[in-house]
Amino acid sequence: MYKSKLIDRLRLLEKDELRDFGQFIESPYYNKDEKAIKLFKYLKKYHPVFAGKQLDREYIATKLFPEWKAKQYKKISYLMTDLSQLVDDFITVRELENDKFEYRQIQLRAYKRRKGDWFFNQAAKKLKKDLDKTPERGVDYYFQNYRLNHEIYTHATTNRIQTRIQSLENTINNLDLFYFSSKLRYGSEVQLRQLLFSEKNDLILLDEILEAVNLTAFDNAIFVRVFAKLIQLCRTQDKIIYDEVKLLIINNFEQFNAIEQVDAINLINSFCLIEYNQGNTEYLPEIFEIHEFGLKHNIWIIDGRMRRAIFDNIVAIACNSKKFDWADTFIRRYARYIREDIAQDVLMLAKCRLEFSMGNFDKTLELIRDAELIDGRYQESAKIFQIRCYYELSDYHDTFYDACNAFAQYCRRNKLMSQPDKTSYLNFITFIKQLHEARYARNSIKIQLLEKLEKNALPYTGWLKEKIEQDVK
Repeated sequence: MYKSKLIDRLRLLEKDELRDFGQFIESPYYNKDEKAIKLFKYLKKYHPVFAGKQLDREYIATKLFPEWKAKQYKKISYLMTDLSQLVDDFITVRELENDKFEYRQIQLRAYKRRKGDWFFNQAAKKLKKDLDKTPERGVDYYFQNYRLNHEIYTHATTNRIQTRIQSLENTINNLDLFYFSSKLRYGSEVQLRQLLFSEKNDLILLDEILEAVNLTAFDNAIFVRVFAKLIQLCRTQDKIIYDEVKLLIINNFEQFNAIEQVDAINLINSFCLIEYNQGNTEYLPEIFEIHEFGLKHNIWIIDGRMRRAIFDNIVAIACNSKKFDWADTFIRRYARYIREDIAQDVLMLAKCRLEFSMGNFDKTLELIRDAELIDGRYQESAKIFQIRCYYELSDYHDTFYDACNAFAQYCRRNKLMSQPDKTSYLNFITFIKQLHEARYARNSIKIQLLEKLEKNALPYTGWLKEKIEQDVK
């Protein structure tokens, strides 16, 4: 059962949500099956890991429902499907409860459909007032205003035989702002991907929109201006434009909602990473400053959790910036925001990265030896750190090659590893072995190694380049 869709869904629930879900399925409005309640009460004890023989389907069926004499596997499977649907219903209802404007838009349509005109008008006025109160002026704000004015204009009580219908004008204006904002938001993503992957994508009307942004009608549309500037930045790669757009984002950060804040920060951060990876070291302090700004504004923690990729990246950036004390403080302070089932792996890898970056290679190896990693990706990262430590330490010549060959064999045999990851790791192994041999070679192959490194996308490119410069004649 631990590999079932039901267990995968239950892992989506936080600890405090388990209690709420229990109350949800006990409501006869949503569920009338007592067996589903009994199954959930049993399973929640194993949240979030859900491991052990106690989760075998036949075992659960026998323990919880001894009255089932035959076809236990099918019956428990049907019950799991029903409970899975209840989880889906719960998270949908919870999502609606948490999105106050979406909830009220649906409520508005309900009044409209039931011809509750007085209730509709009161709800529409209140929704408009509350939308205007919010500091946010981004895509979602324009979209919600467009929907509200559309409902008002198409309501049966709206008199259309008059001049200057305000709800019609508001519908059109907010539709324009919503469309321009969305187009520029995704357009900036496309432009960034062209820098990263050389993807060609000619977006219809993008140049015309960029020209229209200069009209006075968009003077106060900060969101539109920010993402228009981001497109200009990706096209020109001009540091002056970067400074302008960064200032625009920082000075108007409160006008974006939580998702838009992350989008804006991620886009300028991605641009900085591209520049840094191309050798523009002036962007490394910018990358660190961007992530520190994100921490101060709490944008990396969503629903009480920080994604492991964000946690890993922040530690890596701090280590690359030689801010070791800062990285150590970050690890200790923010580890509690990582999901419990992966926290041990994430924390171990962060400590390995920190110790390795400080040159404590023996300590890094000790951490890896003592670790009991669950996640395959972290096992692979630990093996790479291990190989890099053996490279750095002079007493591990044979162990280095043994570790390289063992990891190469692991990659080739691993059926769960994606082909791009497999290729990347195997290329890394081949390259680091060549680098190790080059340290002792009589003839210099530094230029050939640097050219090869530039042509191939390998993990830890910066470190490999540094080792070539330091170790190869």
